[in-house]
Amino acid sequence: MVCVGCGAPGDPGARFCKFCGTPCKMPSAPAPATAPVQPRIDMANPGLRAQVVVILRDGSEGGVYPVEGERTDVGSREGDIVLREDPYLSARHARIERRGDTFVLLDLGSLNGIYVRLREPTLLTDGDMILIGQQVLRFEIPSEAERQVGPASQHGVMVFGTPEQPRLARLVQYTTEGLSRDVYYLHRDETVMGREQADLVFADDPFLSRRHAAVTLQRAERRFVMRDLGSSNGTALRSRGERALMHGDQFRLGRHLFRFDLTVAARGGRNPA
Repeated sequence: MVCVGCGAPGDPGARFCKFCGTPCKMPSAPAPATAPVQPRIDMANPGLRAQVVVILRDGSEGGVYPVEGERTDVGSREGDIVLREDPYLSARHARIERRGDTFVLLDLGSLNGIYVRLREPTLLTDGDMILIGQQVLRFEIPSEAERQVGPASQHGVMVFGTPEQPRLARLVQYTTEGLSRDVYYLHRDETVMGREQADLVFADDPFLSRRHAAVTLQRAERRFVMRDLGSSNGTALRSRGERALMHGDQFRLGRHLFRFDLTVAARGGRNPA
């Protein structure tokens, strides 16, 4: 301690200065340490920047491309981001359009569409396309006539066969031939898909987790909900119409997986030849 009256050094615990008699003051406690302030993305900031980052198969980052101007197009031969080596991309496949502080992802009539990774359980509708690992599955609601089919008989004799199950919905495998293959009817309260320990097992798919995703039946409403089970590579639905992008969203175009980032200052990216 130092005396505020005469500046002489004081004794610890003394109430008065031994040289001039001025009352001693206890030193102030040091201010508590504060965590460093993290930069905040201000959605009202006209200088807001965005970028898309290619996520490689091992989870590391590949090319980084800034989203500049009012629109950024992605394609195999045309656009601002051209990925010529991807045979599943249409010439001009998708667009990210800026509308004020909102960035919207649009399909430009591509053949294979845009698959957006689920962040939360999502209600399925007839015709939805699901991507898990390398499996592309189409969700279908059977017609009323198909749902009403019951046990068959011929000439008064019941047809012998596997007991029937309610036809509430089905998943149809969609192959690279553009054809349907295996069909899986959904009648349980929950149907789990994965590489092991699942109701629908795709043992040869190395990109699937053991228990990857599930479709849950809400019987009262006769609705089906798709959810990811914490898989490594996620579960994606083919986008219908426009979709507003959020920071961290992941979407697949052809065989390229992108992550959308909002940043204070976008990093540069190189358009591959």
